[in-house]
Amino acid sequence: MNTHFFFALVLPDEIKAYIHNVTEKLILRFPFKKVLHPADYHITMAFLGSADDSLKKDVQKRVETVLAEETSFGLELGEIGAFGRGDSPRILWTGVKQQERLFSMQKKLYSACVEAGFELDKKPFKPHITIARKFDGEDSFSLESARQVANLDDKYFEAVQVALYQTHLGASPSYEKVFTINLQ
Repeated sequence: MNTHFFFALVLPDEIKAYIHNVTEKLILRFPFKKVLHPADYHITMAFLGSADDSLKKDVQKRVETVLAEETSFGLELGEIGAFGRGDSPRILWTGVKQQERLFSMQKKLYSACVEAGFELDKKPFKPHITIARKFDGEDSFSLESARQVANLDDKYFEAVQVALYQTHLGASPSYEKVFTINLQ
């Protein structure tokens, strides 16, 4: 079976629980084919795809080196958003409010992955937490209505850890931390 790897910002358990409660309200009104397990919530910083052990070891060392001096920092949840068609999105997510430290750290991590030999997506970094995939409702989806149903509170949290995750397709939860880096 083909497995994939990605680096992501790890979310605190209390934020995962809060997002899960919001997601439960959302899917009652807006059904999706796949709702992510709360343990799978994260902010992807670099999707690597498949990798052999030597390449993984190399990229782990490089990322650990570029993040060695990074300190923890605060983030705040942002609005509910969606990717794909407005009336039938592929992905439902919650964002985080603009935080330059997150963008700076992602850029360092991304560069280390490219230097290790990975070909990464060149789209601009759009930090988000995927909560559901493939809208499955009979009526059209409405992002404005979803935002009203979600009624997100101002939720702050500390970014304290980055991890290399491995995917386990078909499992729930689907992602396993295989390497972690604690921020100072």
